[in-house]
Amino acid sequence: MYQIKLKMKRFLFPVSILLVLMGMNFSLNSCNSTSSTTLPGAWDKIGDFAGIPRDGAVGFVINNIAYVGTGYNTSANKFLTDFWKYDPSSDSWYPVASFPGSARSGAVAFTLNGKGYVGTGYNLLNGSTNPLSDFWQFDPTSGPTGAWTRVADFGYTADQLSATVSARYGAAAFTVKNRSFVGWGEDINQYDYKDLWEYDATNNVWKQVPDTGSKRVYPFTFVIDDIAYVGGGYDPAGGNSFPVDFNRFDVSKLNPDGTGSPWSSLNGLTGKDKNGNGITQPARRQQAATFSIDGFGYLTMGSSGNGDTWQYTPPKYDGSGNIISGDTWLQYFSVTTNTPIAGSNRVLPVGFTVTANSKTVGILTTGGSGNTKFDDCWRFDPTGVEPDYK
Repeated sequence: MYQIKLKMKRFLFPVSILLVLMGMNFSLNSCNSTSSTTLPGAWDKIGDFAGIPRDGAVGFVINNIAYVGTGYNTSANKFLTDFWKYDPSSDSWYPVASFPGSARSGAVAFTLNGKGYVGTGYNLLNGSTNPLSDFWQFDPTSGPTGAWTRVADFGYTADQLSATVSARYGAAAFTVKNRSFVGWGEDINQYDYKDLWEYDATNNVWKQVPDTGSKRVYPFTFVIDDIAYVGGGYDPAGGNSFPVDFNRFDVSKLNPDGTGSPWSSLNGLTGKDKNGNGITQPARRQQAATFSIDGFGYLTMGSSGNGDTWQYTPPKYDGSGNIISGDTWLQYFSVTTNTPIAGSNRVLPVGFTVTANSKTVGILTTGGSGNTKFDDCWRFDPTGVEPDYK
């Protein structure tokens, strides 16, 4: 009952969520208990996203202004191209130039050198899933609403002068030390990938770099102090449909020619430490949202089904490369238990980090639950305390 079978996705999604809930152990992971108000962190309801409700949108941040667009709206049965910018200083949304490529959902986005990039994803062609590989650059300084320029398709290489990888959706992207990477995802044959590619903006080409871990679609990523972390996702062909491995990417160990050993494995999402002792961790999931705030990563929403929020503390190492502390998860307050207004659990939302009123916060918006799509926005403050009855 694989929910990413897109021809059936819009109709079978509630059943897929039920199977996920039945198949996972939530004894360590539920945040819907009566003690949830004692958890750290706070969620505030803020102004709604200005576009129509959607899931599968993308977002990126340039100079503390967030940009959100594309996605899918069920009631209109429509893939979308509109784009909006969010100013956290005024909690306001404004339209910008629409995405000029094909309307799509399940794309990826990243920021590099003061510009935003959007590509991959899917739409429908003759009623069938149509994965995409085109990529576009957004320049917010070009004209009053910015401008888009097409760049090299995902996987386009200088040596072969063509894109040699499959078009896909449900990939993931991150930028570390002014270098941007895209990988994972699923193609038209529902084959999942673990490859990773770096975009070279100077030469407008993609370079393949070392990969690691499981194949997966819709993984989660966050960057803490120039280190990327990747986990979660879904792989129906793998030995475990929800991969348990969690991995660390250190770009300083990646050579200019794309060789090197940038990856290291961390404690997987198994609910146990290396000695087999039970530990507190989030349930494995796909289609989640993440934030990076003040040296920690945050994971929320996704297919685990209860809207929980978790803080990840990155590892610290001794001189021999052994982890001496960190690589741990701590449960935080959930937006689904917020008072007096609770947010809904959802998949395929957009999450981003901005500074508002001199405080770094996470913003969660859009996403879906079955055929219901959302346009509400929530601000997450990890230093806040609930309940505060906002």
